[in-house]
Amino acid sequence: MYRQKTTWLLFISFLFGFGCVNHKIYEEYKKFEKYSWHRFDFLEFKVPIEDPDIAYNIYISIRHLPEFSLKELPVNVTIYSPSGEIRSAEYKLDLLDNDGNRLSECLGDFCDINILIRDDYIFSEPGIFKFRIENKWPKLDLPGIMEVGLMIKKSN
Repeated sequence: MYRQKTTWLLFISFLFGFGCVNHKIYEEYKKFEKYSWHRFDFLEFKVPIEDPDIAYNIYISIRHLPEFSLKELPVNVTIYSPSGEIRSAEYKLDLLDNDGNRLSECLGDFCDINILIRDDYIFSEPGIFKFRIENKWPKLDLPGIMEVGLMIKKSN
C-alpha cells in the first residue's frame, strides 16, 4: 500500500514538473524613479541567444499604477544583431480593451501586463542581441509607469 502511494506520488510529481517547464530564456526589467517614463529614457537590454534555429516569442512587460488609464502605449523596438544587422518596428501596446477595461492584472498597488510583440521570431545568428525600447508617447513624461521589461520565451 505504501509503495503504491509512493509510486503514484512520484508519477504525479513527474507530470506536474513537466507541465511547469519554463520556456523563458530572458527576463529583465528597468525601474523608473517617481513612476514616470521620460520620453528620452531609452531602455536597453542585452539578450544572449545560443540557439538561433528555433522560434522565440518576444514580450514587453509593463508594471503600472492602478490609476494609469492609457488605452495604448506607442513604442519603438530596435534589435541589433551581433554582426550589426538592425531591425526596427513601431508598436502600439494595448493596455485597455475596446470597452475601456484594463487588460493588465492588478494586485494591490500595481498592475502587470505582458504584451506579445513578436511571435515565432527567428534570430539570425547566435550571440548577444541588443534590444532598445523607446517611449513614443508625445509628451515629455509618461506618469504611472513603474517598470518596463523585456521577456523572451521559446515558442511552443
